[in-house]
Amino acid sequence: MHFLQTVAALLLAGATTAFDCSAKQLEAYDFKSIEGVYTAQTTHDTPPSKTQLTWSIGVCKNVDSIDQCPKNSDVCGLTRIEADGQTLLAEIVGFNSNLQKTYIPFENDGANSESGVTIEYKGANWGTNLVDAKIRFVCDASGDNKLTISQWDGKVFMGEFRSSAACAKGKGKKPDSPKSADGESWGWFTWIFIFMVLFLSIYIIGGAWFQYNRGNSIDFASALREVLENFVDLLRGLPAFIREIVEKISGNSSRGEYSAV
Repeated sequence: MHFLQTVAALLLAGATTAFDCSAKQLEAYDFKSIEGVYTAQTTHDTPPSKTQLTWSIGVCKNVDSIDQCPKNSDVCGLTRIEADGQTLLAEIVGFNSNLQKTYIPFENDGANSESGVTIEYKGANWGTNLVDAKIRFVCDASGDNKLTISQWDGKVFMGEFRSSAACAKGKGKKPDSPKSADGESWGWFTWIFIFMVLFLSIYIIGGAWFQYNRGNSIDFASALREVLENFVDLLRGLPAFIREIVEKISGNSSRGEYSAV
């Protein structure tokens, strides 16, 4: 039984990972190249003490390397209060790797028209409260891969991470060249051909139906065969008919070149 419990624990440990860099929603980005744990820290004067905020995020891995943070956390926040030469750890906030994540790409956002992707965590248990986290990964070719704390109000943590890894692959790619005129001409020819086929089908079937209703044929099949034979005869006589018209036109033109004496 102890062996089975150990195996189950190992399986669960393997299943709990930080936000998956191979997730379909992140295929356009190169987060694997910046895999690691990143930490930001700020200190505020809160007389008679000082309050120090330390937030860490794991990119493609959890933040287990950070002391005091809950195990298997993607995001972790620690609040320490310094007073009278002593430091008190007042808050520990952890966003577990198993917590459902939402990936929200953005483009042309804000005054600087920034692009990238925001990763959101919702409903992490913190005592009797539920807290959220939003980490905004901003596309920045000259980004320093550093985390910045934007907000922590006891309900929502917001952080920003500027990096070239947050730039979607293929961004700035030249648009495909427009289709050539040959493609458009072929499209018109195809439609004309389709309409001709439909017209001939209606002509043949309609003619057969007309012949059958008039009683000129024993059955519809005979009427259809008769219409087809007439149509074939028409096609065979069409070249001779066109040639005769051309000869008449050319003959009239030739006579028009001479004047009466």
